[in-house]
Amino acid sequence: MSSLAETLYQKINWIVGIAVLGVVVLMSKQSSRQNIEPSTDLYFQSAVATETRPVLVKFGATWCPPCVSTDAALKEFQSTGSGAVKVVIIDVDSSPELAAHYRVRGIPHSFIFRNGKVVDDRVGGMDVEEIRSWVNSNVH
Repeated sequence: MSSLAETLYQKINWIVGIAVLGVVVLMSKQSSRQNIEPSTDLYFQSAVATETRPVLVKFGATWCPPCVSTDAALKEFQSTGSGAVKVVIIDVDSSPELAAHYRVRGIPHSFIFRNGKVVDDRVGGMDVEEIRSWVNSNVH
Protein backbone atom coordinates (compact mmCIF):
# COMPACT_ATOMS: atom_id res chain seq x y z
CA MET A 1 0.00 0.00 0.00
CA SER A 2 1.38 3.39 -0.93
CA SER A 3 2.11 6.07 1.60
CA LEU A 4 -0.76 8.20 0.27
CA ALA A 5 -3.20 5.29 0.48
CA GLU A 6 -2.09 4.54 4.05
CA THR A 7 -2.55 8.18 5.03
CA LEU A 8 -6.03 8.29 3.48
CA TYR A 9 -6.94 5.00 5.17
CA GLN A 10 -5.83 6.36 8.56
CA LYS A 11 -7.77 9.61 8.07
CA ILE A 12 -10.92 7.73 7.04
CA ASN A 13 -10.60 5.49 10.12
CA TRP A 14 -10.16 8.56 12.31
CA ILE A 15 -13.25 10.27 10.81
CA VAL A 16 -15.35 7.13 11.17
CA GLY A 17 -14.15 6.75 14.77
CA ILE A 18 -15.12 10.34 15.59
CA ALA A 19 -18.55 9.86 13.98
CA VAL A 20 -19.14 6.65 15.95
CA LEU A 21 -18.04 8.39 19.15
CA GLY A 22 -20.53 11.19 18.47
CA VAL A 23 -23.35 8.70 18.07
CA VAL A 24 -22.29 6.89 21.23
CA VAL A 25 -22.20 10.14 23.20
CA LEU A 26 -25.70 11.01 22.05
CA MET A 27 -26.94 7.54 22.91
CA SER A 28 -25.28 7.69 26.31
CA LYS A 29 -27.47 10.63 27.32
CA GLN A 30 -29.72 7.87 28.59
CA SER A 31 -27.83 7.23 31.80
CA SER A 32 -26.18 3.87 32.21
CA ARG A 33 -26.33 4.24 35.99
CA GLN A 34 -29.59 2.33 36.36
CA ASN A 35 -28.80 0.42 39.55
CA ILE A 36 -25.91 -1.59 38.15
CA GLU A 37 -24.84 -4.09 40.78
CA PRO A 38 -21.12 -4.07 41.62
CA SER A 39 -19.15 -6.54 39.58
CA THR A 40 -17.98 -9.78 41.15
CA ASP A 41 -14.74 -9.61 39.13
CA LEU A 42 -11.93 -10.21 41.65
CA TYR A 43 -9.67 -7.44 40.36
CA PHE A 44 -12.58 -5.01 40.34
CA GLN A 45 -13.57 -6.03 43.86
CA SER A 46 -10.07 -5.34 45.21
CA ALA A 47 -9.40 -2.19 43.17
CA VAL A 48 -12.80 -0.49 43.28
CA ALA A 49 -15.61 -2.06 45.30
CA THR A 50 -13.76 -2.27 48.62
CA GLU A 51 -12.00 1.11 48.26
CA THR A 52 -13.01 3.63 50.93
CA ARG A 53 -12.28 6.70 48.80
CA PRO A 54 -14.06 7.52 45.51
CA VAL A 55 -12.69 5.73 42.45
CA LEU A 56 -12.60 7.02 38.88
CA VAL A 57 -12.62 4.04 36.49
CA LYS A 58 -11.89 4.61 32.81
CA PHE A 59 -12.69 1.86 30.32
CA GLY A 60 -10.73 2.17 27.08
CA ALA A 61 -8.27 0.55 24.70
CA THR A 62 -4.71 1.10 23.56
CA TRP A 63 -5.82 1.43 19.91
CA CYS A 64 -8.28 4.28 20.73
CA PRO A 65 -6.73 7.78 20.33
CA PRO A 66 -9.23 9.52 22.68
CA CYS A 67 -8.57 6.78 25.28
CA VAL A 68 -4.79 7.26 25.09
CA SER A 69 -5.22 11.03 25.41
CA THR A 70 -7.55 10.59 28.41
CA ASP A 71 -5.04 8.20 30.02
CA ALA A 72 -2.39 10.93 29.87
CA ALA A 73 -4.82 13.41 31.42
CA LEU A 74 -5.71 10.90 34.15
CA LYS A 75 -2.03 10.41 34.99
CA GLU A 76 -1.60 14.19 35.24
CA PHE A 77 -4.77 14.41 37.38
CA GLN A 78 -3.38 11.72 39.69
CA SER A 79 0.05 13.31 39.99
CA THR A 80 -1.33 16.78 40.77
CA GLY A 81 -4.21 15.64 42.97
CA SER A 82 -4.41 15.11 46.69
CA GLY A 83 -4.94 11.37 46.39
CA ALA A 84 -8.56 11.74 47.51
CA VAL A 85 -9.70 9.91 44.37
CA LYS A 86 -8.23 6.63 43.17
CA VAL A 87 -7.85 6.19 39.38
CA VAL A 88 -8.22 2.78 37.71
CA ILE A 89 -7.78 2.21 33.96
CA ILE A 90 -9.35 -0.91 32.47
CA ASP A 91 -8.65 -2.18 28.95
CA VAL A 92 -11.88 -3.40 27.34
CA ASP A 93 -9.94 -5.91 25.24
CA SER A 94 -8.47 -7.51 28.38
CA SER A 95 -11.68 -7.33 30.42
CA PRO A 96 -14.64 -7.64 28.03
CA GLU A 97 -16.93 -9.19 30.65
CA LEU A 98 -16.31 -6.33 33.07
CA ALA A 99 -16.95 -3.77 30.31
CA ALA A 100 -20.17 -5.58 29.37
CA HIS A 101 -21.25 -5.68 33.00
CA TYR A 102 -21.04 -1.88 33.18
CA ARG A 103 -22.71 -1.50 29.77
CA VAL A 104 -19.68 0.07 28.12
CA ARG A 105 -20.73 0.55 24.51
CA GLY A 106 -18.35 3.35 23.53
CA ILE A 107 -14.87 4.24 24.70
CA PRO A 108 -13.48 5.98 26.54
CA HIS A 109 -16.23 5.49 29.12
CA SER A 110 -15.46 6.73 32.62
CA PHE A 111 -17.29 6.08 35.87
CA ILE A 112 -17.06 7.52 39.35
CA PHE A 113 -17.68 4.92 42.06
CA ARG A 114 -18.33 5.46 45.73
CA ASN A 115 -18.60 2.41 47.99
CA GLY A 116 -18.64 0.14 44.93
CA LYS A 117 -21.66 1.86 43.36
CA VAL A 118 -21.75 4.06 40.25
CA VAL A 119 -22.22 7.73 41.15
CA ASP A 120 -21.84 9.14 37.63
CA ASP A 121 -20.54 8.15 34.22
CA ARG A 122 -19.37 9.91 31.10
CA VAL A 123 -18.54 8.80 27.56
CA GLY A 124 -15.82 10.56 25.60
CA GLY A 125 -12.32 11.85 26.00
CA MET A 126 -11.45 14.42 28.65
CA ASP A 127 -8.51 16.68 29.36
CA VAL A 128 -7.20 17.16 32.89
CA GLU A 129 -9.38 20.21 33.62
CA GLU A 130 -12.53 18.40 32.47
CA ILE A 131 -11.60 15.45 34.67
CA ARG A 132 -10.96 17.70 37.67
CA SER A 133 -14.26 19.54 37.19
CA TRP A 134 -16.24 16.32 36.69
CA VAL A 135 -14.70 14.68 39.75
CA ASN A 136 -15.23 17.79 41.91
CA SER A 137 -18.90 18.01 40.93
CA ASN A 138 -19.46 14.36 41.90
CA VAL A 139 -17.19 13.82 44.88
CA HIS A 140 -17.21 17.02 46.96
